Amino acid sequence: MALQSPSQIDSDELTLNKLKRKRGCLRGAVTKQITKIESDILKPDITVEDLEESIDLLTERGEELKLIDSQIERLIQVYQIEVEFESMEEYKEKNNQNAIQNTKINSKN
Repeated sequence: MALQSPSQIDSDELTLNKLKRKRGCLRGAVTKQITKIESDILKPDITVEDLEESIDLLTERGEELKLIDSQIERLIQVYQIEVEFESMEEYKEKNNQNAIQNTKINSKN
């Protein structure tokens, strides 16, 4: 691996910080969407179309989150990988559990 100049390191650090902030905002949006879906499921007048729209939005945000995570992985230092990996996996697991619940709900409708 080639050595990076100080300006490149600073640039990478800025990019990394921006990506982490964006990921934080996106995680918040994913959590809100999950909460909305869980709430909507309990409504007697919710339509399948509305639920599918919410699930599609959640899926889209999940894909965006995966993309940002992969960009972060490319920029982080070796010693940071374990911490970042645990954080990413925790959120992936939460998103996957919700996807399974949504699949079960869709199969009932």
